[in-house]
Amino acid sequence: MPFLLLFSAGIVDAIGFIHLKNGLFVSFMSGNTTHVAMLLSSHQYGQSISYIGVILLFVSGITVGEMIAVLQKKNYRWLVMSAVSILLCSAIFIEKITVPMATNFVLAFAMGLQNIALRITISKAMPLTFATAFLANTGRELALLLLGQGDKQLFLKQLSLWLAIFIGAIVGSNLMAFSLNYALVVPVVLCLCITGLLFWLKDLTNDD
Repeated sequence: MPFLLLFSAGIVDAIGFIHLKNGLFVSFMSGNTTHVAMLLSSHQYGQSISYIGVILLFVSGITVGEMIAVLQKKNYRWLVMSAVSILLCSAIFIEKITVPMATNFVLAFAMGLQNIALRITISKAMPLTFATAFLANTGRELALLLLGQGDKQLFLKQLSLWLAIFIGAIVGSNLMAFSLNYALVVPVVLCLCITGLLFWLKDLTNDD
């Protein structure tokens, strides 16, 4: 499950990035934070608003997702992914009637929301697209392996989590060779499948 979620997030992030062609991510907030700092330092306040807006919407998505998780402990996983699916579908239609930035705002909110769904299989507070953490954990596990103290399965798991984002971004980039509308169909279908699976498994998962 976490690999599908990370794969989907990688696709959406690449789609959002290529959609605006200005270095704006919809789920990689470390990059956006750096861009905001650079823009503010060079007094490009107007352009920085877009980055700040995406960051705020991403955090808002996480906030809403956490509220759903607290209020609907048993059902929050599939409810969150249902909301993500609806938001991604709406982005397809919004793109036709408004400015490109509005689409990225919707995608950023959806990706923030989707972070909460990952709690089903990874530690409770693990961010969905924290690729740096997965790479850091990969390096840590590799060090232990080289010292004869590591676990090969843990090493491969951390590496695979990073690869899921990486491969998703490759797929998203290739999908944008078509149009944004067609590109978003793939993550929409993935999210719907994940939603169905989480609904089916809701009685088998823990309520934490």
